[in-house]
Amino acid sequence: MAAGGFRMRSLGADLGRKAIYAVPALFCLGFCIVVVPLQMILPSLPPVFVKPDLSAMLIAYAAFRLPLIPSFGLAAAVGFWRDLLTPGPIGPYLLAFTLTSILVFLVRHGLFLDSAWFFPGMAALATFVILGMAHAIALLEHRQWVWSVAPWNGFVISALLTAVVSVPTGWFFDWSWKLLLSRRSVDKEDDLLEIEVL
Repeated sequence: MAAGGFRMRSLGADLGRKAIYAVPALFCLGFCIVVVPLQMILPSLPPVFVKPDLSAMLIAYAAFRLPLIPSFGLAAAVGFWRDLLTPGPIGPYLLAFTLTSILVFLVRHGLFLDSAWFFPGMAALATFVILGMAHAIALLEHRQWVWSVAPWNGFVISALLTAVVSVPTGWFFDWSWKLLLSRRSVDKEDDLLEIEVL
C-alpha cells in the first residue's frame, strides 16, 4: 500500500513539475500571438519612421533562456504567424526567425552570456538579422540584385530601439522566470518531505 501511495505521489509531483515547466512556453506562445498583430499596428517614430521589433525581442529572449528545441519551435511558430499576417509568400519570416533563434542560442552558449545585461545586445542582434534576412529574401524573390543602403539604416535604428525596449522587458521576464524556478524548488522540497514521512 505504501509503494502504491508513493507511486501516486511521485506521479502527481511529476505532473506538477511539467506544468510549471510549461508555463514559460505557454506564456511565450500567448505573447507571440498578441505581439505579431500588435507589431503591425504600432506607429513608427516620425523622424526615422521605424519601430522596435517586439517579436524579434521575444525570439531573442526565448533563445537566451530556453533550451534549443523549445526556442526553435517558438521561433518557427512566430515566423509562420508573421508570414500569415503579412502580404507575400510564406517563408521569409519563418526562415529568418528560425535561423536567428539558432544564432542567438549559439552566441549565448558559445560566449557564456548568462547575465540579463547581455539581453539587449542579443535583442538588437536578433532584430537586425531578422529584418535584414527577410528583406534580402524578398529582394532575391523579386530578382533585384541592386540593393539600397536606406533600408539597412532603418534596420540598425530598429535594432537599437528594440535594445532599449528590451531592458525593462528582459528584467520583467527574468523576474517571472525566477518566481517559477523558486516555486519549483518549493515543490521539490515538499516532495522530499513527503518521501521522508512515508
